[in-house]
Amino acid sequence: MPEINAPAVVAEVCALHDAYERALAEHDVPALTDFFWDSPHVVRYGVGEHLYGAEALAAYRQATTRAFSDRQLLRRAVAAFGADTASVMCELQQTVLGRTRRSRQSQLWIRFPVIGWKIVSAHVSHAQRPPGWDEYVDQATVAVGLPLDPAHRPGVVQQLQRTAALVAPLLAFPLPADVEPAPLFTA
Repeated sequence: MPEINAPAVVAEVCALHDAYERALAEHDVPALTDFFWDSPHVVRYGVGEHLYGAEALAAYRQATTRAFSDRQLLRRAVAAFGADTASVMCELQQTVLGRTRRSRQSQLWIRFPVIGWKIVSAHVSHAQRPPGWDEYVDQATVAVGLPLDPAHRPGVVQQLQRTAALVAPLLAFPLPADVEPAPLFTA
């Protein structure tokens, strides 16, 4: 069994990941490209793109501009397996197009003979935060054009929560494929 999280390996990978984050913040395209394995087998899934191979990844880096600011590493978990394999999992916060977003990033790093550590696969995604009940109430009142007295807001939220609790089991109930839908009535 390989040694798990040897301190020297973890420190080395963390230093490389810090350098990667600096290159990302500076939009240093050559450095960002160099962090990845130059192979048709490298894969990077981004928030909106699926990149297969070093050529696709390099083309993507060349064609894009930095879309975020104020990027902060909130949490990083490194798991090193032996001297030549490590995963880096991160939670991040950044401003994207003027909105604060949380995101996640995963990278698999492999140390190759001669060329050293390279990212062989990566995945980036925004952490989806479901809207809260207050946001839903705000959207619903606008959609139906009814003002809501702030004093009534807690009661409306409570009724929505109760309704959701009642409806959830009904929505989970499987219907046979041959069931006809109810007719739609319009005024």
